[in-house]
Amino acid sequence: MILISGCSFTSEYSDYNTWSTYLTEKIKDVDTVRNVSAGGSSNKLISRRVFWHLNNNFNAKKYDYAIIQWSTIDRWDYPVFVSEDRASDFPRMNMHPERINKINYMSNGTDTFGYGSKFYETYYSLYGAVIDTLENIYHTQVYLKDMNIPYKMITIGNLMQMDVAINNLINVQTKSGNRGDYSMLKTKNILEQLEDFEDSFYEVNIIKELLEKIDFSNFLFTDNNNIGGFGGGIIEWLTDNNESMYENGFHPTLRQSERFFDEFIWPNIKDDVEKNYIKINN
Repeated sequence: MILISGCSFTSEYSDYNTWSTYLTEKIKDVDTVRNVSAGGSSNKLISRRVFWHLNNNFNAKKYDYAIIQWSTIDRWDYPVFVSEDRASDFPRMNMHPERINKINYMSNGTDTFGYGSKFYETYYSLYGAVIDTLENIYHTQVYLKDMNIPYKMITIGNLMQMDVAINNLINVQTKSGNRGDYSMLKTKNILEQLEDFEDSFYEVNIIKELLEKIDFSNFLFTDNNNIGGFGGGIIEWLTDNNESMYENGFHPTLRQSERFFDEFIWPNIKDDVEKNYIKINN
């Protein structure tokens, strides 16, 4: 069974398909692909979903392949106890009152104005966004390796070429006509823009070590622009192939998703998939 985890660039809904839809169509057995992606997911949620599903499979089929899509590094989420007095401000509580007085995740993407606004105003840093993302990637690779599951990883874009400073995140959420357009955050190298680190905490300054430990050979990058080991992702692929992100709320359209799968994803995973799954639709 193939496990897929990611954000809205990979999730599937009844009225919204992504590249993952076409992987399911390639394999005749519809129960062979399990996509646990969800819109608005932070990289922490993407990682925790992988860990849970590796340890809590719903049926007798064993996971033997995984594709993980990482989202933007700025997304913050935390298990929050949503009491009745907090519910009016918490995402989607009006639609799910049964979630009140329980631990919830926001799953609200980049949310500098909503429930997470105080975090972004008070605690957010570029350094924190980078180190959290690298830890999520490294830990997920350790999970998969520990269970001997081959995998590939892709990204929404080059994670180290998005300028996710707080003022830019606010622009992404408010700029007229461009709300949600992460392509406008393109920068040269976010690793060169990190805040200065206080030397007395040197023992936890581990970005360099994480970059050395992450296995980049298991990533599928859409270009050769290497920033700290990271190359291009879905956004760069669309740009390089003259595809506009303005047609579908800054997400790939159905046609673009099919192109991305046929021209990039499938050629890079075909051999791996066909080793384990022989019922391929030609």
